[in-house]
Amino acid sequence: MRQNMFQEGLYQVFFKETPSPSPQTEVTNNGELSNARIHRWFGAVVNTRLLVSGVIQILSALACILTTVTHACVSYSCAITMTTPAWSSIFYVAAGCLAIEVQRKANKLKIIALMGVNVFSLVFGFSALLANSIRAAQAVTLTYQQRAGSYVARASTIVFTVHCFLASLYIIFLSWRGLRRYSSPHFQVYSRVSQDPDETNGPLLEQVEFNM
Repeated sequence: MRQNMFQEGLYQVFFKETPSPSPQTEVTNNGELSNARIHRWFGAVVNTRLLVSGVIQILSALACILTTVTHACVSYSCAITMTTPAWSSIFYVAAGCLAIEVQRKANKLKIIALMGVNVFSLVFGFSALLANSIRAAQAVTLTYQQRAGSYVARASTIVFTVHCFLASLYIIFLSWRGLRRYSSPHFQVYSRVSQDPDETNGPLLEQVEFNM
């Protein structure tokens, strides 16, 4: 009788199957851990680089809007077709604001959205700059001072657009690096394997009984 009770106790201690965590709980924990690692990486490793890039993007985009409108109004009587770089600058402003928000509190969804907005801004900005280089509107007659101001405004538009390009590329690089390194933590969850007491613990129980 005592041997049976002792065998039952050994089985309860060593071979009783423990309930494994539910898949939904594991997925939730994995997502929270991933976001925590990404947020820590952007706060510690990236530090303020993403914030500075976002501010540069916003300021360059606003300056690009101003110089583009100035150039279009001076040289082409405010023709809408010559203000296309200003349209893409609006997306650069949105991308810069999102970069500041990601620096404040980063998570996977925000970073994916940030990469998407910056990729779209790059494509749209390049297309707008290319379309602006093709003079669709007829230039008006300008004086020497007006022509010089128009050239300065056009050159400033190109410079600020290049700043937005470089800031977007750098933000995309930082975002991709963070997602690639920390979006999928490499760990495995182990659970006990249930065993048949008649097949597995037979020799062990025989040895315990022999020692007694």
